Amino acid sequence: MPEGTGHDDDGIPLETLKPATALRVRPATGLEPLVPWLIAALATAALYFGKSVLIPIILAGLVSFLLAPIAGLFRRIGLPRAPAVLFAVLLALGGFGVVSAVIVSQAATLSKDAPAYAQRITEKVHDVRSGLTERFEFLTRDGTRTRTVTTTTTRRRTALPRPTASGALPVEIQPAAPSAVQELKTFVLPVLAPLETTLIVLIVTIFILFQKEDLRDRMIRLMGAADLHRTTVALDDGAKRLSRYFLSQFAVNCGFGAVVWGGLFMLDVPAPGLWGILAGLLRFVPYVGSVIAAVGPLALAAAVDPGWDLMIYVALLFVVLEPLTGYVVEPLLYGHSTGLSPVSVVVAALFWTWIWGPVGLVLSMPLTLTLVVLGRHIPAFAVFDILLGDRPALSPAETFYQRILAGHPDEAVDLAEVLLETTTLAAYYDEVVLGALRLAAADVDRGAVQRSAMHAVCESTLEVLAALADHDDGTNEGKALAPSARSSGGLDTCADLGGNNVVCVPGRGPLDTAVNVMVAQLLRRAGCTVHEQSRERLPDGDASALDPGSAETVCILGLFDRRGAARIQPLVMRMQEQFPGVAVLLGVQRGGETGGPATEGEFTPIASLADLCTAIRSGARVPA
Repeated sequence: MPEGTGHDDDGIPLETLKPATALRVRPATGLEPLVPWLIAALATAALYFGKSVLIPIILAGLVSFLLAPIAGLFRRIGLPRAPAVLFAVLLALGGFGVVSAVIVSQAATLSKDAPAYAQRITEKVHDVRSGLTERFEFLTRDGTRTRTVTTTTTRRRTALPRPTASGALPVEIQPAAPSAVQELKTFVLPVLAPLETTLIVLIVTIFILFQKEDLRDRMIRLMGAADLHRTTVALDDGAKRLSRYFLSQFAVNCGFGAVVWGGLFMLDVPAPGLWGILAGLLRFVPYVGSVIAAVGPLALAAAVDPGWDLMIYVALLFVVLEPLTGYVVEPLLYGHSTGLSPVSVVVAALFWTWIWGPVGLVLSMPLTLTLVVLGRHIPAFAVFDILLGDRPALSPAETFYQRILAGHPDEAVDLAEVLLETTTLAAYYDEVVLGALRLAAADVDRGAVQRSAMHAVCESTLEVLAALADHDDGTNEGKALAPSARSSGGLDTCADLGGNNVVCVPGRGPLDTAVNVMVAQLLRRAGCTVHEQSRERLPDGDASALDPGSAETVCILGLFDRRGAARIQPLVMRMQEQFPGVAVLLGVQRGGETGGPATEGEFTPIASLADLCTAIRSGARVPA
């Protein structure tokens, strides 16, 4: 037989047994492996040094996502583009003005009594410290008191300057009092920078809203106009998702601040509007925003109330409200997930805080979510979806294959139990386990995995099948893992095959035993009488060695490609002649093959476990 044709005794094509050197892989040369890292370093440097320009532009983009639905609403009621955009911007500016006025007025009322509040807080801290000192006196007997007395004595001694050795007193020159212009600069200059940033954000936001379609066309041109439909769908879907998410988050945080405002008002905490607005704004900061927002009301409650009851009530308000908002309201409003993995949220917060400081912490979630949405639609940004998104990096079949290949069947069982909460065992076997075995066979075909490793893969798969043998589908009956499984129509027939008598025989391939055990397990669960026979019953000559007995169906099971099916076809034909009342089924297809259509009379393996169940129910041979 010529080299590279036919199969060995285990059913593996001989062309896969060539040395691995037959695979031609262009090795990376020079600095090519460092190119992605170099690009990442340049992008990070650009973000760091260009923050004064990038931050206003990004803020304007995020604000435009918030105002775009409002401008669209004005457009739908009949207003032209210019009035719609201007009304949306004026509405935002009006809200900003009202919020600023409330903050200023509340802060003004609070500042009058601030010294008294500070004194009360100091007294309470002193009382707490005294109580702790009395309770844990042994910790401060020789340490804290001595240091305190020494420090106080030192301060008293250094209160007056000492004369020098010659008897002259040291003279300290004080700077002249600042002029009116200098005082004006001291107060005005710090305010100019935020006003300048706000003005830039406002102007850029207006231009973005006015030229939204033109900017979209330029983004399409930049990302590639060759696939115009895909790029358009990606940008439109991404813009809608981001607008909906930002608007929902804005509404949730506003509601959070309003509830805090009302709760503090009912508890009679001073300046409740100030703390409510700050709570809504600070909640845009992930993780620590709500904690920071609670510090002010807690301190003020401690200053107002002689006891500790008010402070406890304020703490309960935040302790109850934050989990309720984060785990009930937000999932109901925009889904159970933001699209980001928990680890990526932490990493993104650290990265953007390092790059842009506190502003980066506030923008970390929107920026990271924007990159993930782009990565789900545009291949150039796919790395962000893989690294930062919450979608599984591997498909269920790929994950199963990786666990089995690594020799961790227990992890594969854990993943299977998670998937089996929403699908049936038949669908899981068809889509996941069988798909993983096909991936293993494809790796052998292309020389990526040694042939000897397939025996270990088969043994690990058998361990998983044994662990899932007693699984009860329960309320998941009739559900399928993927549309392909549902559309085949065979999964429902796997649920009831009582009265059928079937003989199952594995093929000679290293993975065929796993396929045989899987099918036999499903058939027994469906009520079939199953007789398993050894693969040695597949002779090259006389078909009488494979005795069907009283069975109506004989299933020769494994992963068969076209060539393997052609080799076993003479045996099938002889069995049909020797046992005319028995249906012989060959399953399942290896998959991923290329080539022309099947020739007339060619015996084609059944495509899936679902189709195999259908064929057993009908008792028919499945021809090409």
